[in-house]
Amino acid sequence: MSREVTNPGSAVGEAVGKLIEADLTVAVRKVAEPLNYSVTSRTLPNHLKNRHQIDIVVSDPGSQPVILIEPKYLRYKKHNWDKGSRLCIAHYSLRRTYPSIRKSIGVLAGEWTDASVQFIQSFGVETYRIPFDHIADILEKHGIPFRWDEKDTQTPKKAWQQFCRLSAEEKKEIAAAITAPVRQPVIHSVEATLRSDPNAPRRVETVELSIRTSEGEHLVYSFNSVSEAIRRLLAFVTDVEDLQRTLR
Repeated sequence: MSREVTNPGSAVGEAVGKLIEADLTVAVRKVAEPLNYSVTSRTLPNHLKNRHQIDIVVSDPGSQPVILIEPKYLRYKKHNWDKGSRLCIAHYSLRRTYPSIRKSIGVLAGEWTDASVQFIQSFGVETYRIPFDHIADILEKHGIPFRWDEKDTQTPKKAWQQFCRLSAEEKKEIAAAITAPVRQPVIHSVEATLRSDPNAPRRVETVELSIRTSEGEHLVYSFNSVSEAIRRLLAFVTDVEDLQRTLR
């Protein structure tokens, strides 16, 4: 029996998103827990005390977040920027708050444009995509119509009714099929991060410098090397000579 909902189309979309989240949580947990990391959904406050709900958080033994993973499903492209911006703001502000965070990942399912994906990537979020047609094909194999026009009210009702008839095992099967294109790449990325030494020397590709001055300015610069960033920073410091002696 189907549960009564006000918007069946949104209900089906939300249910698909939950299936993706559940499947990826199990997959990530299998590689993280043997390495002594936990995997849960968490609400994390940023430096301004704003709270962000993150679907999948890999945390170290001290409960500090290390990897943020968020599946985001979209049916209509018109919502790209709204949902994408929220992802960027949440992950960026949390990375500023928790130095322990080494990677953030967005699993973008449905109708995401190339431009919106590039925008998300520009905030340092690693992205993996699950095409809308891939999702629709899998659901339709299980008798759930998933392609409808925005003004169509009957097909979403039928889709929701059919979805509610699925058994728990059928839902797991659908979830595994939907995430198949991204599961291994996500697992590989997570495992590589958790196995690497966070204190080991690395080649720096980009340095982002965020400066707040006594004049109320907020300036952001990007550099290709640490030395360039230091030279720029020295230009904003009043006690340059003392700092230069420290850096020698």
